[in-house]
Amino acid sequence: MRLIQIEMFLLAVKTGSISEAAIQLGKSRSTVSAALLALEDELGVNLLLRSGNKIELSHIGENIVADCQRIYHLSQGVHAKCAHHLAGAESALRIARDDALPEKFWNQLISQLEKKFPQTSLSMYAAPTPELIAYVENNKVDIAYGMISDTHDYQRHVRNELGQLRMMAVAAADHPLHTIGNRLTSNDLALYTEVVLAYMDDLLTVEASISHRYIGLTFYEYLRDAVCNGVGWAKVPAPLITDQLRNETLKVLRYKKSMSWEIYGEITGVDFCRGAVTDWIAEQIEHYLITESH
Repeated sequence: MRLIQIEMFLLAVKTGSISEAAIQLGKSRSTVSAALLALEDELGVNLLLRSGNKIELSHIGENIVADCQRIYHLSQGVHAKCAHHLAGAESALRIARDDALPEKFWNQLISQLEKKFPQTSLSMYAAPTPELIAYVENNKVDIAYGMISDTHDYQRHVRNELGQLRMMAVAAADHPLHTIGNRLTSNDLALYTEVVLAYMDDLLTVEASISHRYIGLTFYEYLRDAVCNGVGWAKVPAPLITDQLRNETLKVLRYKKSMSWEIYGEITGVDFCRGAVTDWIAEQIEHYLITESH
């Protein structure tokens, strides 16, 4: 019993005609008919009841259709996995990423990845930016995407810069900082609550703050929402506050360091082996960052 015979059998059943099955397969009717007869001879049963150009399933034929469909789909899966491997695509990928890029971007990327690499299993975990390196170095994930700082020691991992992301110091439109003079100083900012990233080291820790008072939250989206609610001021990735700046819910602080470009990239272990999927993800992020910077 060959796979092509199973395919012919299923297509003949679907179309109700050996001639139509032959046309769809690009073969002659006699070839398909002979192959089906050979299959029946091998199995010792009549799978089809023939009447002129029409066919119907016999009782035993009805009983094995589902089994034949499973065999055919399994064979397709085997071929797809082998083609996937030959194309250099990873069979599984564990990703950690921060939320400096909008959730909409990641949702679209996952949808496109599923269509382009249907044989790749993907698990993705969102984490505060400062935690990403530890996930890679402890082999909890294969690769991480996020904001990259020059303050880290890169002996135990590798970074690949994918582009730059603009950070903006913002506060709610009615925040008192917007009413102080023409140019704010660090001393001015220090008087008001700053919302900063919080993350787990050995203990719950917060990134360095300018202000004497701070509130630490784990994701940039949380920082943005807190600032919109008037809790304080914060530095937030520009892609997360596009709408808020447009409708003036938030305003950029008049501070000499209110805008800065930060590196966004990927972090991997020193022995990480790249594949087609990671290369494709990098291309999508690079394209997004280029588009966002204009």
